[in-house]
Amino acid sequence: MAIPKGKNEYKISSNSIVAFGISHSKKEMELSLCTDVYDKLYDMKENMDLVNSLQDTGFDRMLIMEKIFPQDKKESWEIGEAYAQSYAESNLSAIIPWGITRDIKKPGSSLPGADIVGLYKHESGTYFLFGEIKTSSDRDYPPGVMYGEHGFKHQLEDLCQRKEITNQLVNYLAHRLKNDALWPQYAEAFKKYMSSEEEAVHILGILIRDVVPSEDDLRTRTKALEKFAVGKKTIELVGIYVPEDEVRNFPHIIQEEHERRSISNVKKE
Repeated sequence: MAIPKGKNEYKISSNSIVAFGISHSKKEMELSLCTDVYDKLYDMKENMDLVNSLQDTGFDRMLIMEKIFPQDKKESWEIGEAYAQSYAESNLSAIIPWGITRDIKKPGSSLPGADIVGLYKHESGTYFLFGEIKTSSDRDYPPGVMYGEHGFKHQLEDLCQRKEITNQLVNYLAHRLKNDALWPQYAEAFKKYMSSEEEAVHILGILIRDVVPSEDDLRTRTKALEKFAVGKKTIELVGIYVPEDEVRNFPHIIQEEHERRSISNVKKE
């Protein structure tokens, strides 16, 4: 299923950047968490394919699933990343080929480079998609995660202007999509990237918030990034607002869904 588009809360006026905020009701949030977000978080499609491919080893299916699927409890920021990625795929023309845990060697750690690495579908063709995600319950507007060495501001500016970072991500995608069904779209994005002096990319920034929606979250950042949205480079900033104080409940909701699915799989056996 698709993540609901949500209720429009604000749109920030800009000549060169798309920036807006939407909100999800508690029902929409819980539905999203227990479907697409869960599947993204646990990389369900890939991991189920692995389980099925190991069926002929003679081991019990549940034992195989316990080894293949990550058993660690997910933190709010990890779930926030999966929420943002799932929303982008459902509503922002994004293709994000794998779950956030596939390349992580240590539970609870994150990968360097970017939170969003994929492809962007546009009426003019396919482009590389790189982006950052932050989850925050901070009552300040904008939240504290906007600032600092690893803040939203610094990370987005790096993606916009440091070609060594985007080149590394282009290479990263190539190694993972070679021989994949998405390879023709990767090749199209690569041609656009190379023929534009490495400028043809779509930069996406997403804030996951559980406070009262306010364009103050993104207004200053929108203005500051306008100077980078030139030529073939496009930039989009999105605020996703769930009900107040619900981010702290993300792990509990995901864990309940994890247990529900585990029981369901046992019954199928």
